Amino acid sequence: MGIYVFKWSKLKKYLEIDDKTPGSSSDFGKDVIPLMLRANEKMYAYKFNGYWKDVGTIDSLWQANMDLLGENSFELSDDWIIYSRHAEKPPHYVGKDAVINNSIVSEGAVILGAVENSIIFSGVIIGENAVVRDSVIMADVEINKNCVINYSIIDEMVKIGANLKIGRPMGEDSEITVIPRESVINNMGGII
Repeated sequence: MGIYVFKWSKLKKYLEIDDKTPGSSSDFGKDVIPLMLRANEKMYAYKFNGYWKDVGTIDSLWQANMDLLGENSFELSDDWIIYSRHAEKPPHYVGKDAVINNSIVSEGAVILGAVENSIIFSGVIIGENAVVRDSVIMADVEINKNCVINYSIIDEMVKIGANLKIGRPMGEDSEITVIPRESVINNMGGII
């Protein structure tokens, strides 16, 4: 695991060699880097002692977002500048009957329902009497009134109709529910 920086020509050369190697799993740590080391390529490492997390699985992506919340959270606003894609949006809006607990709500979000232990990206709309718990709601998602969202990751630009239940409460028997980008989910009854 780590962050790697390569010259394109060098990376291409070793990826092509690895692709022709029988039994290779095409993994940087198991195959490509050892191949480069055997060829005596110059390599440098930097030991980083701060927060870093591989988000290559659904569970690790969810956990990385949850690491921003609660007792074990870390401070993002120290001396580091965070460079990211960022659409200019107005400040978030919290309705008079809305409730937000232990959550991060980004700019441009409109919260009319309840949000608990969740990360809400920019441009999200959470309708009246909707409840979002233990979830990561990515940019420009619309969750209509009376919905209940539990233990989920909802990708960008999803539209969820009114009165739906998505995901099961976080616990031993539940898995993270994932809704793909640009999905439109209408009232089908039951839990998705």
